[in-house]
Amino acid sequence: MSYHPTGTARFQAGASPNRLWLWLLARTGDPLARLLEPGFCGDAYGLYEQMRAQEPVYRSRTGMLAVLSYDRCSRVLHDPRFLAWGSSARPAGRRAPTPGETPAAVGPFEARTQENDHACTIAASLVKPALQPSVSRVEVTAHNLLSRAADGDAFDLIDDFALPLVTACLSEVLGIPHGDSARFADLCAVMGRSIGGRPSARQAEELHDANEDLEALLIRLQRERRKHPGGDLISRLTAARRGRTPEHDPDRLLGHARQWERRENPDAGTTGWPSTAPARLNLEEIVEACKELIVSGLDTAVDLIGNAVAALAAYPDQWQMLKAAPQLADKAAEETLRFDPPRQFILRIASERIELAGHTVPSGSRVLVMLAAAHRDPDQFPDPARFDITRTSGPRHLAVSGAMGLESSLARLTGEIALRTLASRLPELRMAGQAVRRPGGAVRGFIHLPLRARAAPMGC
Repeated sequence: MSYHPTGTARFQAGASPNRLWLWLLARTGDPLARLLEPGFCGDAYGLYEQMRAQEPVYRSRTGMLAVLSYDRCSRVLHDPRFLAWGSSARPAGRRAPTPGETPAAVGPFEARTQENDHACTIAASLVKPALQPSVSRVEVTAHNLLSRAADGDAFDLIDDFALPLVTACLSEVLGIPHGDSARFADLCAVMGRSIGGRPSARQAEELHDANEDLEALLIRLQRERRKHPGGDLISRLTAARRGRTPEHDPDRLLGHARQWERRENPDAGTTGWPSTAPARLNLEEIVEACKELIVSGLDTAVDLIGNAVAALAAYPDQWQMLKAAPQLADKAAEETLRFDPPRQFILRIASERIELAGHTVPSGSRVLVMLAAAHRDPDQFPDPARFDITRTSGPRHLAVSGAMGLESSLARLTGEIALRTLASRLPELRMAGQAVRRPGGAVRGFIHLPLRARAAPMGC
């Protein structure tokens, strides 16, 4: 199973006018245009600082605004007038707008995305209790993967460890039956290869077939769990909201979210959450939330593990600290989400004319919330360019609910298990060859990350 996310297309003669325009802007010094090039492989953090040095909200010649400071990013994320664009689990062929396009502020697809966000918000809070009973089995899988890797002189962290571990974690969270586990792993491999850009015709066909197979599997499991519920995520989402314990009750969670939405936006009842919550999540909401977890969660969790290991290799003192105290794995995962997050920035669309830090943002305009830049804001984080797994100062990570919150919940849990296992099994952390970053600026991770094996025996 090989992890090769798409999105590797580079500028070529014959590219679309929008891509040509982007390339020209990048060549003439626009830092945001450079970052948005499909094949970008440069220093993203240097570009963030270049934009930040000019102003905390940078107006690019692409026509887009890039929000870089922590405070202003937080305001955009919590302002209901800025709408999310689509979902990573969108059908094949659907894409975000490119520079030069002006999407409608709200269309049927975006409205549906807003409606489905509450299912993802509920699911995000249920991932941990769904996985918790299976943590020991996932840890055994992690140890076994490292034991097999130790049979060779080197191993690829992504293909040989991170991807199969995250797939196993997803299988446990969703309660995939043993008889479906091999097919589920194959579907995850297809989904993993199809993230990050516009797929080729062959990839689009494979993704379409995998999407249909995945939906059929999830629908079948939902119907089975409706009759014979368990502790997995599908069972928890399927169960009636009444009678659940408060910390795991989707109705309470949804009600809390709706109350917050009404406080922030008195008109949210007509534009955000539905005015009345059904007694149960419907089948479509359950399937969409589970697909989002698989598609986005798989990618984000694999990238988090790779980025964390790369940071630990670059900061040997932090690796020694984690080896001495593997229980710091949760803090190492959190620090990675700040220092080098998989999701570098996200797109928001203005639903009306808005004033933002002295800039007028017309309705339908695109605003990029630069999460990675915000989490290195020197006004909020001391020594922001240092990777420190014991960091205690600075605000919390910028919280994004809905689909992004769901993918982050899986990434945190899987990353913690992976880093704890690596710290207890690898006597040293050494690169065994050239690491290959995935191209593109929006999502940051590795395609290949070769390491020296030399794994210690289990129990050491």
